[in-house]
Amino acid sequence: MSSRRFVLLATASLVASCAFGGPVRAALATTPPAPPSTTREATATTTGESQAPADPATSGEIVEEWALSPAASADPDEAGNRSEFAYVVEPGTELEDAVTVFNSGNVSEDFRIYATDAFNNDQGQFDILPGEQDPTGVGSWVTIPQERITVPPGKQATIPIKIKIPLEAAAGDHAGAIVASSPTSGSDAEGNVLNLDRRTGSRIYIRVNGPLRADLAVTDVSTTYDQSVNPLGGTAHVRYHVENRGNVRLGGTLTASVAGPFGIGKAKITLPDMPELLPGEDVTLTADVEDVPTLMLGATTVRLTPSDGLGIETKASESKDTSFVPPIPLLLALFVVIVGLLVWRAIQRRRRAGEPDTAADPETNQAPVVELEPQHT
Repeated sequence: MSSRRFVLLATASLVASCAFGGPVRAALATTPPAPPSTTREATATTTGESQAPADPATSGEIVEEWALSPAASADPDEAGNRSEFAYVVEPGTELEDAVTVFNSGNVSEDFRIYATDAFNNDQGQFDILPGEQDPTGVGSWVTIPQERITVPPGKQATIPIKIKIPLEAAAGDHAGAIVASSPTSGSDAEGNVLNLDRRTGSRIYIRVNGPLRADLAVTDVSTTYDQSVNPLGGTAHVRYHVENRGNVRLGGTLTASVAGPFGIGKAKITLPDMPELLPGEDVTLTADVEDVPTLMLGATTVRLTPSDGLGIETKASESKDTSFVPPIPLLLALFVVIVGLLVWRAIQRRRRAGEPDTAADPETNQAPVVELEPQHT
């Protein structure tokens, strides 16, 4: 009995993403902007082998494997291995370019080729809209005359596209993607029918000339603590918010530090590079700082150093938080000591109260009466 294998290629453009029973989104790679491409012919063409397809008769399986990337340039002076569509343009500019779909599997594939908008997801990663959602940004600027296409196994098809920048387009960076989608259906372990939208593609970055502003800010820092038996070895859980207030896409490097009063016991870490945020996007992230002393007060600082903004000057940003950090293990130990001392003193008092008075008369258990002789003046 033959098996069925689904494989989506990235080829330095867009990492394929698939999910069962819901909208599918994709994560894409990134490179700096490049000049507009040359003009392409107005019809899609299917050309030679993209990769030798597997033989189902010998391999015993059906292989579905494909990729989408910008078409190779017709200009011999331009590189033909672009990983994305990147342009720097004036408002109102019209561009012509092309995409190539590669079918490296061993069966024909029916594709929907379309453009859509991009955004940052909850983890700050580059993401795109679900296939059924209409774009309102870059995706709406792209026209693809042939949206449906069938590509035979081992072949590739080149499809022309047109991009018209609106006259009212705001200055700065605009992002989207061109996607090759091939939906299918399957079932889960319980036998439920599930829809699978398998997508791969390439990013679109369009920078519209005009006043550019690089402003990436970190805000809303908050800190919680995990106490440990060692009052100098706790863990601080730092939560912070990053937002792109400018009009160019920016990433950056983050550091987080936690210290006691007057900087005592400072612990500092450098976090992984932050994903590039698109203009107007924001993300809430977390970090753990270990070996933090709990010295009643904790001062947390998160510092963000943005990237160079693709040639635009940037400034670092900081946000701080001060929190009450009682050394609970130490306070508990002190409490036990104090309670122990109080109990010991109480026991000693009771012992003293139970001892007889050595000056008392043993017969009557009363103190002897001492008569004083009258004093003559």
